[in-house]
Amino acid sequence: MEGGKSGKRRRGPPESKRKRSPPSSAPSEEENEGGEWYDDVVDESQPRGGGFGGFSVKRPQMSSTDQVEGQQLERYFEKQYHDKSEQKRESIEDYWGQTESEFSIATLLNGYKTLLLGVQSFMIALPMILVSVGLVSVGQGFLDSMDDSTGALLNIIMTFIAICLTTIALIQIVVSAVNQSLREREIAIDGADIPLLGWMDSLRLSTRLFTEVILTFMLVWAIEILGLYMLAGAMPDLSMPSLDPDNLSAGTVFYILGAVGSIFVIIGTIPYSIEATIKRS
Repeated sequence: MEGGKSGKRRRGPPESKRKRSPPSSAPSEEENEGGEWYDDVVDESQPRGGGFGGFSVKRPQMSSTDQVEGQQLERYFEKQYHDKSEQKRESIEDYWGQTESEFSIATLLNGYKTLLLGVQSFMIALPMILVSVGLVSVGQGFLDSMDDSTGALLNIIMTFIAICLTTIALIQIVVSAVNQSLREREIAIDGADIPLLGWMDSLRLSTRLFTEVILTFMLVWAIEILGLYMLAGAMPDLSMPSLDPDNLSAGTVFYILGAVGSIFVIIGTIPYSIEATIKRS
């Protein structure tokens, strides 16, 4: 330490630039060393009132050598990019003209998966199926124990609830299978983590999907019951009516429309459940 000055070099413009010495006195060697970066960065031609820290910074200028090198690098990367894109396009279009099937003898051994998936699906739907069978038995008991129309009405209600629960079980099978397939695919491609639905979660989602189609379900069933009522002349017992093809009555038409509509609705729940499960997963 000499003269109370710190041993560390201060930042910013040197003292020679802040406090200019008279023109007659030459700057010292230390001042020249500290002002090397200052002369390269600070633009002395600009007024000192603006800029960063009270001084203006020079704009960087590219020399002719740098421009030539930049153009060479640009041409190099452009050539590399076009070559790779051309190779990629050719590799994609290699098999566009081929129509051969990917079938092989080894695919014949994949049938065991249907057995495993069948057992898995049956175990998923088993609780709902057991409840449906119980409701059908209860409805049949009402029909046998009551001779009036009350027994037939209770039988229709129990059967309708059983069919609804069976449809929910079918939706639950589809939801579980689609959810598991989506999860395995995302794991294979390191995609988003899709949680695997448990039995209660799949039942909750299946019930929500069924409530979205229950109005259509009830409409086609009401048409079918109306046709049966018109054919029987009383509260029907859900047995297959005798149809006369030579004499098509209004009851026959309503029954056929309701039966066909019920089949279409039940079949349509399968793709609807697949699409909804994919969207909500």
